[in-house]
Amino acid sequence: MSKPGLSSALLQAKEELESIHRSRDGERVEAVVAILLWDEPGRGLQTLLVQRAEREGDPWSGQIGLPGGRIKQDVESPRAALHREVEEEVGIKLEEVGVELGRLSVGHPMRRIEMRVQPWVFGLSVKPKVSIGSEIASSFWVNLTELPSMMKMSEVTIRNEPRSVESFVVEGKIVWGFTYRVLTELIPILKSRPKR
Repeated sequence: MSKPGLSSALLQAKEELESIHRSRDGERVEAVVAILLWDEPGRGLQTLLVQRAEREGDPWSGQIGLPGGRIKQDVESPRAALHREVEEEVGIKLEEVGVELGRLSVGHPMRRIEMRVQPWVFGLSVKPKVSIGSEIASSFWVNLTELPSMMKMSEVTIRNEPRSVESFVVEGKIVWGFTYRVLTELIPILKSRPKR
């Protein structure tokens, strides 16, 4: 059984992402994250964010982020790691409901600046049921067109120092750092083509 096709907005996003080449094949990365896009009828493009579980020793404990994680070096490819991590964290089998749209720029999280993280963008042909794993406390969908109106300066603690950072505040949750940078890279790309 073939999966349903993508919406015209997701097909446009794929075209745009294919034209910009933000990262190269074979670029060495230590971790991957997934921007999962669902075109909600009448509401537009939504993406899934997760709140990480509170865990001792985890530099991202309790933070809002994107599904993903570390690559098992010399064991799996970044693409295989992404599929594994998304299934472990949010119970979504990308091979069943996702279509790879492209990649964004490799980046470095503030709390692990030596780590290179590859963001992958996937279009979802159906809105999947989310089933969170043990590393995730909760998940929620956010409308990408509404995110710019949620931009604020927020106070966070980085290495025991209070810092004021650019962020999105979604339902009282602060989206900052690497996730904020990924989303602010993606939003203009999605807006760059006129609607057909």
